[in-house]
Amino acid sequence: MRLFLALLTLLPSFALGETRVPADEHFRVDTVAEGFVDAMEIAVTPKGYVFVIERTGALKIVNPTSGEVKLIETLPVELREKEFARECGLLGITLDPQFKKNSWLYLYYSPKGEALHRLARYEFDGKKIHSPKTLLEVPQDPENGTCHEGGSLTFGPDGCLYLSTGDNTCPFKSNGSAPIDEGPERKWFDAQRSAANTNDLRGKILRIKPTADGSYTIPEGNLFPKGTAKTRPEIYVMGCRNPYRISVDQKSNYLYWGKVGPDAGKDSSRGPRGYDEINQARQAGNFGWPYFSGDNKPYADYDFVTKKVGEKFDPTKPINSSVNNTGLTELPPAQPAFWHYPRASACAGPVFHADRFPSGGSGLPNELDGCLIVYDWTSTWIRVIKLDEKGDIEWNEPWLAKFRFVHPGDMEMGPKGELYILEYGSAWYDGKDGKLKRVTYSETPQAIEVPASDPRMAGLPADHPGTALISGTTCLACHSTTQKSIGPTYRDVAKKYAKDPKAIESLAEKIIKGGVGVWGEQPMPPHPQHNIEETQQMIEAILKVPAK
Repeated sequence: MRLFLALLTLLPSFALGETRVPADEHFRVDTVAEGFVDAMEIAVTPKGYVFVIERTGALKIVNPTSGEVKLIETLPVELREKEFARECGLLGITLDPQFKKNSWLYLYYSPKGEALHRLARYEFDGKKIHSPKTLLEVPQDPENGTCHEGGSLTFGPDGCLYLSTGDNTCPFKSNGSAPIDEGPERKWFDAQRSAANTNDLRGKILRIKPTADGSYTIPEGNLFPKGTAKTRPEIYVMGCRNPYRISVDQKSNYLYWGKVGPDAGKDSSRGPRGYDEINQARQAGNFGWPYFSGDNKPYADYDFVTKKVGEKFDPTKPINSSVNNTGLTELPPAQPAFWHYPRASACAGPVFHADRFPSGGSGLPNELDGCLIVYDWTSTWIRVIKLDEKGDIEWNEPWLAKFRFVHPGDMEMGPKGELYILEYGSAWYDGKDGKLKRVTYSETPQAIEVPASDPRMAGLPADHPGTALISGTTCLACHSTTQKSIGPTYRDVAKKYAKDPKAIESLAEKIIKGGVGVWGEQPMPPHPQHNIEETQQMIEAILKVPAK
């Protein structure tokens, strides 16, 4: 009997009757189309065609059968220039719930020459978009290295349109902690003016009800009733840093989003290390940024002028006393994250419901019914979170780990229950290798084609332990071997330090502590999660990259 029980403990859970996620061999990941530039967001039509937007302004449509890509329109958008407006452009797209009848689609973009983002509705005639109607505009501060613009769009089953907006704040002067600098002429470094401001649309998820004439009404249940002094009635969720991708459960109407967290690699007197969050809002609320992170871990009220660390903020009664605040001083209580983990780039995908799609096809399997699909833009993993009847987490497991994805940036279900995944591409800016992929299911397992080595790592010594370490870090979000991204290429680093006998020690220390100035004004955040031995191994591998 003891032997039998011991053997049972060694069996996987599904062998005991609990079926969770089918093995990766039961899924097929096909590239539908490729060659996209800074691919941002997708929208799938009822007939299965896929709209793809590029940050540089292009709106394209993909035939999922042939893979043919057609350019619909190129919007003149404001783009990064001298590190200003670094995350602006064509940011979001979604289709009207009645798209099959009215052919309306919604775009969120940064108009050329204007310091704002615009949400507009267009009509699609099968070839072009026309008849734009502006619903709302979100003012933006483009100076001094501000970023975090959000821009994700989606509809809920109640016909409400949701729009995510980032805190539009420069995070690089806060040492990875809360950007709450209230000094003179320092508003760009204070997220209290945006995410924690009840009278500002930035750092929020907005919820509106579009009307036929191209305007909108305010639905019941938003955070602040219409007419409340010093508030904006469009706000559904406040206290967001950069809610890069959002989704709404088409049954429960619960809102999900991934919050990209700050850079701090460890706790300090000023507050917690950086955490990414997957959040759930069953109703309107304040989710804490820049006063709290993760499960309401508080930051301190830090004075950037005197360098004095003050009291920790109280999640039950957050107070915004910033000189840059134009809204209420006392904020709604902060809500903790649904699930959080050390900083990377969290994104929320759709919630899969099997009964919304045809049975017996190649759509996702019943085992994933009721699962929220989440993923990480930087670390590139995908997970499924099983939700119980109340919407609480039942289990959370990795998915499709044997497949390689390069900066997955958006996901949406197709009409047959298939899942479309949009890859941003390997370079941080102006990359040209974005791909649209489709995930389908097969009851019969099949061999998984071994993917080519990651192009961002081409040239690194394959058998060096430092190469394996690099592949498992967030380094590839900012660097590649030969293609310039937001940071220098590994080839350029190897060339610069080829004759420096102290390079391994000095560069390893810089990686752990962070730095700025050697390769431009873009700072490299600290990485204290790596010990000195691991970091030196990574540097050794980088310095072995050949000059050509």
